[in-house]
Amino acid sequence: MGKGQLENREWQEFPGISRVDANSGGGVDERDAAVALFQLATIRHFEQWLLDNEELVHGPVHSSIGQEAVAVGAVAGLKDQDFITSTHRAHHHVLAKVMSYSVGADFDPSSDDLELPSELTDVVYRTMAEILGLRDGWAGGRGGSMHLSSPEFGVLATSAIVGGGIPIAAGAALAAKFRGEDSVSLAFFGDGAASIGAFHEGMSMAKACGLPTIFLIDNNLYSVATTVMETVGFEDIVIRAAGQNIPGLLVDGMDPMAVREAVRIARDHAISTSSPVLIEAKAYRYFHQSGGLRGSAFRYRSEEEEDYWSERDPILTFPEQILNQGVLGQEEVERVLAAAEGLVAGVVGRCAELVEGSWVIPGRHQPDVLTAEAGVVSDGREFVGVGFVEPADLPAGREVAFGDAISRVIHRTMERDPEVFVLGEEVSHLRGGAYGSTRHALRSFPDRVISTPIAENGFSGVALGAAMVGMRPIVEIMFPDFALEAADQLLNHIPKTRYMFGGKHPVSLVVRTRTAQGRGYGPQHSSDPAALFGLFPGWRIVAPSSPADYVGLFNTAMLSEDPVLVIEHHLLWPMKGPLPEGDLDYMIPFGKANTVKQGEHVTVATWSHPLHRVLNIAVELEEDGVSVEVLDLRTLDRSSLDTALIVESARRTGALAIVEDATVSHSLGAQIVDRLQSDLFGNLRHPITRVTGKDVPAPVSKVLEDSVRLKDEEITEQLRYLAP
Repeated sequence: MGKGQLENREWQEFPGISRVDANSGGGVDERDAAVALFQLATIRHFEQWLLDNEELVHGPVHSSIGQEAVAVGAVAGLKDQDFITSTHRAHHHVLAKVMSYSVGADFDPSSDDLELPSELTDVVYRTMAEILGLRDGWAGGRGGSMHLSSPEFGVLATSAIVGGGIPIAAGAALAAKFRGEDSVSLAFFGDGAASIGAFHEGMSMAKACGLPTIFLIDNNLYSVATTVMETVGFEDIVIRAAGQNIPGLLVDGMDPMAVREAVRIARDHAISTSSPVLIEAKAYRYFHQSGGLRGSAFRYRSEEEEDYWSERDPILTFPEQILNQGVLGQEEVERVLAAAEGLVAGVVGRCAELVEGSWVIPGRHQPDVLTAEAGVVSDGREFVGVGFVEPADLPAGREVAFGDAISRVIHRTMERDPEVFVLGEEVSHLRGGAYGSTRHALRSFPDRVISTPIAENGFSGVALGAAMVGMRPIVEIMFPDFALEAADQLLNHIPKTRYMFGGKHPVSLVVRTRTAQGRGYGPQHSSDPAALFGLFPGWRIVAPSSPADYVGLFNTAMLSEDPVLVIEHHLLWPMKGPLPEGDLDYMIPFGKANTVKQGEHVTVATWSHPLHRVLNIAVELEEDGVSVEVLDLRTLDRSSLDTALIVESARRTGALAIVEDATVSHSLGAQIVDRLQSDLFGNLRHPITRVTGKDVPAPVSKVLEDSVRLKDEEITEQLRYLAP
């Protein structure tokens, strides 16, 4: 086939791609037509009021006016137990899902004695309240228009990041597969997301892992002002399904019944084959990216184009369709439209008051500012009744290597809880992954140890989606630097999820990563991740220094309802230490540092492998009369830092050094100093000292790498200087 022939191929020639129309499923009955029309009209009135009163919304209003049929039809093709995710333009998706979930099978909005169910009015009210930033919103106003979540009604999450919800939906599908549930997850996203990495990684994860996921492109033909041809290079994005060897369905997104049939087909396939489907629904966004002006006002659309699509408006064409087909009569259609208008009017009246012709938000509806900082991390209620212990207080058993302790405690965690699983590159190969960390788990639970594609953003998002529906994933990031490949999910989604969805959404997820300083892996494999993750509130950060501490802290991490980063220094791997006799279930609390050595002249706060270096140096300095107190911080995030112990020790010794195996710029010490400075100001002989490596990426040459890394002689020099 020549180049010209390839360029001229039609979409129909791509394998597995087909077009779906409304008649494929045999038509629509009276109730289905009435419900679809009611939802279309409710969404239209809801968003039109927002645009008419845009000044009441703090932030942008991304309306879906013109695209309602995609949401209404798609949700009609799902079941209540199915989850959806969406993107920044999600009002229609969310409203369709919560409205469908909140009414029974006997709800008929065309009835002449209709009484709207209270649950229906409540879910529409809570959606409006959230968009307006009010206390009764789904997240108490924290998420607003772009961050909507109501898992109890099937809305897992919407994301302001383009394509951010795609791998999250795949994660919920993974949970359904593990649990043997008859459910799928559907990820809504726009045409612009079809070029972002999350789209490709999310589909790759779903295909490789066999996940019942529907990916639905709500194609409104423009990414802000840029056409699909400019962003993708061809008109029918659905042909990308052929590259993943999954079915692709093309459907008219202005026809709700056609969309319903496409989703029904996709759902049946996803359930029966445990594999994904890609749908493209062609629709039109009547207004600009945000706000109430049309695209022609910004000159990227013509008025002729807008007029053409206005004639295809589903709020006009769908009533005509069901009237012409005799499904509903004129009186019934009018009752449905009036019921939708009345529902929105009632919701508006609960949110706002009309004063001198203008809507205003009463102060009583606003969130309490005293709650603004609550819910970034769990309040610890999951640990109520837990008997925390120190390993030293338990009978000592046999010695094991640090790496062996990791494998054993992962296995033990999976024994205790069938909701635990492992994701990562190579974790089910090489007899336990690249580092042997899953070898015990592989022997007992091979189906729950999943080797993923090389798609860090994809499998991190899958882990988040699974965690959001109650599973407890363990994610292995092979090197800390690879976290930057997953920065959107690891830094933009996972740590923010609890807070932005109301402070009550557990995210029980553990990320493990192994540092490689000093191994010659070079600038892109040798970073320390503590300071990076420490920039994002919501993460707990754990850095054990012994096998016993690893087990106790890991068990706590697995029970935590917050995401936890566990940092494993490669030099600890062969180091041995005793584990408590016959006990792999004990727990060490977050927020409690350990005084490993007492001293009088200077305090050193450190963690992980540098602890052992500092201890050796402290013993040597004792011979010269310098008494060093050594603290193993163990938990490093701001919310878990044992400030009280550090302050008490440093005030007593009069000096404090923070020692870590990182470059200056990657040093967590700067954040720790900021946390301690006000408490220690005036109590120390010298400013708090940070001892790190040089501020350069790690070179490969052993001579060069050794010259820039944390050095024992520099630790010794600084401790001598700080001593009285």
